[in-house]
Amino acid sequence: MITDCEAHKIDMVITKSISRFARNTQDCLENYRKLKNLGITVIFEKENIRSTETTGELLLTILSSLAQDESRNITENTKWGIRSKFQKGIPHDNASKFMGFDKGENGRLIVNEEEAKLIRRIYREFLEGFTSTAIAKRLNEEGVPGTSGEPK
Repeated sequence: MITDCEAHKIDMVITKSISRFARNTQDCLENYRKLKNLGITVIFEKENIRSTETTGELLLTILSSLAQDESRNITENTKWGIRSKFQKGIPHDNASKFMGFDKGENGRLIVNEEEAKLIRRIYREFLEGFTSTAIAKRLNEEGVPGTSGEPK
């Protein structure tokens, strides 16, 4: 996006919030100033900040440091949760994206026999010499749904 701004392909950047614009205060301010110097208006919808207003940068500095701290807290809490599960012997996984497995009542993965048939087929075809692209193409042509329920 910055490259397109520098090439004058973009004249306004509208972002949902500071946390979506940059992950830390330094990057936020650097990019904000760079865009402002290029004459590009930057609008943060959630915080109601516009680069065309004189109080924008001060407010942006304060709020971006709060957003950075919140992002750090979320990361630390997530890591703590994963470590805590591992210490209890509970794996951290997203079974909704695992073809061939479901999550059991105890949180452990269990084989989904219907989907496992498809997984075995994919492995068999690969061992027979088909590329992953060829296998995917065949499955798509047959309308076989993936983890999202769509044939892709």
